[in-house]
Amino acid sequence: MHSIMIICPDNSLLKESEKWLSRYGFQVNMGNSLEQIEKYYELSEFDLLLIDQEIINDLSGGATELPNTPRRIVLDAKPSLSTGTHSMSLGTAYYLPLPTDPETLLKHVVNTLEHREVSEQISTQTPTLFANTDTTEEALPLGTPGSAIIGQCPPMLDLFIDIKKIAATDATTLIRGESGTGKELVAKAIHNASLRKHNQIVSINCAAIPENLIESELFGHEKGAFTGATTAHDGLIKTADKGTLFLDEIGELPLEAQARLLRVLQEGEVRRVGATEYKKVSIRLIAATHRDLFDMVRQGLFREDLYYRLYVMELLLPPLRERGDDISMIAKVILEKTCQKHGKPAYHYNRTFDKAIRSHHWPGNVRELENAIERAVILSPIDKIEAANLKLADQQKHTSTANSTFEQNTLQLQGTTLDDYLKHFVLTHQHKMTETQLAHSLGISRKSLWERRQKLLIPKKVTE
Repeated sequence: MHSIMIICPDNSLLKESEKWLSRYGFQVNMGNSLEQIEKYYELSEFDLLLIDQEIINDLSGGATELPNTPRRIVLDAKPSLSTGTHSMSLGTAYYLPLPTDPETLLKHVVNTLEHREVSEQISTQTPTLFANTDTTEEALPLGTPGSAIIGQCPPMLDLFIDIKKIAATDATTLIRGESGTGKELVAKAIHNASLRKHNQIVSINCAAIPENLIESELFGHEKGAFTGATTAHDGLIKTADKGTLFLDEIGELPLEAQARLLRVLQEGEVRRVGATEYKKVSIRLIAATHRDLFDMVRQGLFREDLYYRLYVMELLLPPLRERGDDISMIAKVILEKTCQKHGKPAYHYNRTFDKAIRSHHWPGNVRELENAIERAVILSPIDKIEAANLKLADQQKHTSTANSTFEQNTLQLQGTTLDDYLKHFVLTHQHKMTETQLAHSLGISRKSLWERRQKLLIPKKVTE
C-alpha cells in the first residue's frame, strides 16, 4: 500500500483529496505545516507528498527545497508560469492548479508513484527481475478511469475489496451478474492480482462452442478419437496449466463435460477424449453465469456436486442501472476511447448527452452502453456529440414491437402454454432452420433448446 502525505492549510481545496485517495487504497496522512509534520513523521518514509504551494511560500527564508523527501506534487491556487518552472527545477514531479479534478490528480499520483518504483527497480534489481513490471493499466487502482474496471459506487468499492482478498488465494470463484456487466474483466482482475499472474489466463465462453466440440476443446482429444481428429490435441484446460481458467456462461456446459470438469477440480488431473491416462494440471478456476445455477440443479440441468465445488467464493456484479454516478464516469471514458478509435476529435461530454444516458434502463449494461456511444460518435457532426444519435428511443421502440409480435404469435395458439408454443415453433420451422437459428429465434441458447427437446420429447428433423 502506497503512503501519501498531504500538506496544506486548513482552508485549502487540497484537503478534499484525502477521502477519495483513501477509498482508492492509499494510506493518507495530513498536516497543515511542515514544522508540525516533521515533529511526528519522517518525511522520507512516505512514497509521495502532495503540497499546497502556500505551504512552500510560508517557509522561513523563502526556502522551497524540502529536505529528505520522496517525490512530490505541488498544487497552487494561484498558478503562474514562473512559480511552476521554479518548482519543477527543484525536483517537483508535477505542478498543478487548484482546484484539480480527482481524475487528473489521480492520474498524476499514479504516474509519479510508478516512475519512482521503476527507478528503484533499475537501481536495486537485476535486469531479469523488472521484465515482469506491471503495465500502467494493471498498476492503476481498480475503479479508476485508467484501469480495466471503472466505478466508485459502494457496491463496486466492496467488490474491489473482495477481489483483492480472493486474489490472494487459489479459491474457486463464481461470478454472477447480468450479461454485459463485466464478468470477464473481474476474472482478469483477480488473475492479475494473484500469484498466477505471470502465467496466462484462458477465457472460454461455454455458450459459443458447439455442443459436440466442447469436450474436445476443453479437455483435448487423442488422434482418431472421433471423425476429423487427425492429430492429438491438448485442450484449453491443459493450456491454462499453472494459470487461471475462466469459464464464462458455465450454465451452458453439457452434463457430460460437467462431470469431466468436476474431476479436474477434485483430483487436479485431466484426461483427453479417447485417452486412458490422466495428466496432472494446476489451474485456478473462475466461472461466471447470468443464470440461477441452484435452480438448474433442482431441475436436473446442472450437477449438484459441481455446483458446490464452484460455490466456494461468490462475487455479485451490480447492473449498470444501479450504479449511480458510475454511469457518467464510464460513459466519459468510453466516449474518449471511441473518438480515438474512429479518428474523431474528442467530443465534449455535455449535459444533454449525460441526461439521455442516465435516463435509460440499460438492460444490456456496459456492453449496450459501448454500442450506443459508438453509434453516437459515428452519426454525430464533428462539432458536437448529439444525444439523439444514441438511438435509445428507437431501440426501446424496436424491443416493444418485437415483444408485441411475440405476444401476438403466442396468442394465435389460444389456450396453450409457452412449452406448447415452443414445441409448435420448433416442429414448424426445424426443416428449414439450423439448431442455432431456432435457438436464436426463440431467444434461448442451443443448450436450452436441447434441454427443452429432451423435456418435451420434441423429435429432431429426419436427415437423409
